[in-house]
Amino acid sequence: MRNSAFAVAPMPPTGPGDIPQDDTMDRYLAELGRWRVRREHELRVLDEITRTHDDREDLNAHVTSSMALWHAVVQRHDLLLATWEDAGAGQGKRDWVAALIWGLLEMPDGDADALSVPLPEAMRLSDALASSLRARTGIEDGVGLAARVAELGKESARVRTRLDRARDDGGTAAEPDVMAGLEQELDEIDAQLADLGGRQDGSVMEAGALQARLAQIDQRAIVTAAAEAHGRADVEQARAEQAHLVAKGEGVRSLAERVLNTVYPAPRLGIPDVSALGDVPRDDDPAELAAYVANLSRVGRALDQAHATYAAALAEYADLIDRADRLAKTLAGCGAPTSVDLAGMLTSAKEALHNQPADVQRAAALIAAQEAYLGQLRSQA
Repeated sequence: MRNSAFAVAPMPPTGPGDIPQDDTMDRYLAELGRWRVRREHELRVLDEITRTHDDREDLNAHVTSSMALWHAVVQRHDLLLATWEDAGAGQGKRDWVAALIWGLLEMPDGDADALSVPLPEAMRLSDALASSLRARTGIEDGVGLAARVAELGKESARVRTRLDRARDDGGTAAEPDVMAGLEQELDEIDAQLADLGGRQDGSVMEAGALQARLAQIDQRAIVTAAAEAHGRADVEQARAEQAHLVAKGEGVRSLAERVLNTVYPAPRLGIPDVSALGDVPRDDDPAELAAYVANLSRVGRALDQAHATYAAALAEYADLIDRADRLAKTLAGCGAPTSVDLAGMLTSAKEALHNQPADVQRAAALIAAQEAYLGQLRSQA
């Protein structure tokens, strides 16, 4: 990950179709975890700033899109963690991990079809959106003009490389005019960067405006390529989606197993088996292929629902642990005895949480009772 005051998407541990190695995958998951924490903090700061900004209506829409994109990445990170924990069970698990990295994420905001991108692209799109928001809101990281111009020049080169790769892959055949327009804009930005770097009166604000333009070009390039790829309803795409859903299903099963081992009572949902759909039809029957793709879409939605349910159970468990920790700090600073054995209740709550599986209903009731009692004491003080 490049040094930066802000979150920067890590390089993927392997290319599409390749199996990640232990050391590179461990490092990627750790970097992805740091990225999600830093990006969440960054988006919260941007959200606060945009609420009082002159362009808050437009900026709020971009913050909302960025939040939705971040949430989609977080969900995929959760599945990767659960699946990688079981990867020692055999080569199949490693195949599923690779498919989860490069399988498409359906964005929960806007036109989902047009924003279907693999995890590395989703994180890069999040970087581009955040970069644009920072530039438009004037958030600076203390970098001087010369260093900022140099970094923007490198980023422009990276965007141009990605455009060239998309053209070579045939991923933008339906949008040649759009991609040509983006390249022309890049040429203009490169010229302006060269002029800005050679002037004595150049300003960081000018660099910020170019940064915003560059981020928007990167964003449009990603969305255009993704929309074109999603629009090709062919056998190859259907097979790729089938493989992705198989991996996603295994990830959800690993997540479900973790929930069953962690909390009680735990949700119990049926997780669809993608293989029950059979093989992908040949392309000589478009109607049959279209029906198969529609069935894949329904299975994908069912997996998303199961994922959300199990992830919510783990999130509730984590929230109870945080609340118990806050209660412990509050009671430690309180000192004065009360008519209720709060310390004993807290001990019982922690015991319930530390059981395997944890009795979350008992813990939640005990924690809520303590919070309510302390709230009453404060109101009487």
